[in-house]
Amino acid sequence: MTFRPGHLSKLLCLLLVSLPIFAVTTKHTKARPRAVVVPQSHKRGTATLTVKGKKKARIPRTLRTVPVSPVVRLSAVDRVQADLTETASSPFLYPGALHDFFKALEAQQSERTAGEASSATSTVRILQFGDSHTAADIFTGELRARMQQQFGDGGLGFQFPGHPFAGYHLAGSLRSQTAGWFTEGNRFTDLGDGDLGLGGISISTSQPGQAITLETTCTTLQLHFLQQPGGGRLQFSDNGSVVSTVETDSRADSSNRAGTFSYSCASGQHDFEFTTLDHAPVKLLGIITEQPGVTYECLGINGAIAPLMLRWNQALFDDYLRQRDPSLIVLAYGTNESGSSAEHLESYPADFGRILDNLHRIAPAASILVLGPADRSMASHRAWHPFAGTDRIITMQKEACRLHGCTFWDTRRRMGGFGSMQQWVAAGWAQPDRTHLTGTGYRALADALDNDLVHAYNLYQQHPRTTVEESSNGKAPRNP
Repeated sequence: MTFRPGHLSKLLCLLLVSLPIFAVTTKHTKARPRAVVVPQSHKRGTATLTVKGKKKARIPRTLRTVPVSPVVRLSAVDRVQADLTETASSPFLYPGALHDFFKALEAQQSERTAGEASSATSTVRILQFGDSHTAADIFTGELRARMQQQFGDGGLGFQFPGHPFAGYHLAGSLRSQTAGWFTEGNRFTDLGDGDLGLGGISISTSQPGQAITLETTCTTLQLHFLQQPGGGRLQFSDNGSVVSTVETDSRADSSNRAGTFSYSCASGQHDFEFTTLDHAPVKLLGIITEQPGVTYECLGINGAIAPLMLRWNQALFDDYLRQRDPSLIVLAYGTNESGSSAEHLESYPADFGRILDNLHRIAPAASILVLGPADRSMASHRAWHPFAGTDRIITMQKEACRLHGCTFWDTRRRMGGFGSMQQWVAAGWAQPDRTHLTGTGYRALADALDNDLVHAYNLYQQHPRTTVEESSNGKAPRNP
């Protein structure tokens, strides 16, 4: 291996520092440990990948994580960085479908430069729906930080209410909930009544004195809740002062519908609290905090597949998505689908196309960007092998983007292509399960996507009249 300038300092750091541990704390919660492999069976040749003491996947003992020498790790880091920093001639398939987003971003930036940035009033919203790669808010959090540094801090945008599942956090906020709330949607084999709002998760209670808190910066707040017959009341306070009472009783009729409470406040840090007042049902579906600028919103559920979106109450989803009025919708699914058999994937192209058509119908001014699944390796015959099942999902998603007027970003290709996960693990940028990345890996991948988006945006500004049909990657017509 040829040493380059700076390698000596990198080697010293690698010798002194072990793999990074990305533990994030939230209000009234403990730090989350990284995944480790520990023996869980006396059966010869087996071990279990464990996160927070929960068994996740059985791995042959011969495949347990072994130390990687600093020289090997440094070589792997160099290779991964080279793949990510290489300027792709065309990182997006059907990039012309991003032009509605670029148009909104350009208008917002013109407003900021016309006067002082502090006098801007518009917000460009980016919503990313996805699985566990999204839910951790490391990938989306990095994109949020980078885009807001470049285009203005629009706040966190949509968030799940309270602290609905272990490990939930969003960078730039503290949150908590009392013990009397019940979560639906995070175990999506049982969605309850399906009244789950925009993000697919709700929390509910019928007890008085149950509270959720949120500490963050914003100039506006919205609470999404289920308006239902006999719904209870919530007391709302800001920085310790009671502001108002929120009614969730539908009263006018006997149906369930989307309820929204809106509040404007001075710019700066706020400590919000909602507390139930009655022995009556209250179901919370989301909280939104924002201010002028750009948002990059995290709507991820661990273990989710794209067709899950079709099982949520579509009337509630439609109402809330229209209210958000996004400029860009990002779909980041495929990891969990890739393990399905060909038989189980028969309906996937139709389901995925239906999702894209629904999003175009509900938010016609929004561009849609599909992020293909990452590379993955699976254990077989006492060795790790690149997983070919991802190929089917990538092919299906590409074709859906072509047929339904969307842009595709090939995550696996950007990582280095088929089999690249092994190099990411050697670099310390992916987890031992060969499916998920470490914090360093997620942030590096997010930086690559941000660079690609900014590069495409700069090209758009140079040629703003280019249409979807004139895209160099071929046609991606949007269905009416």
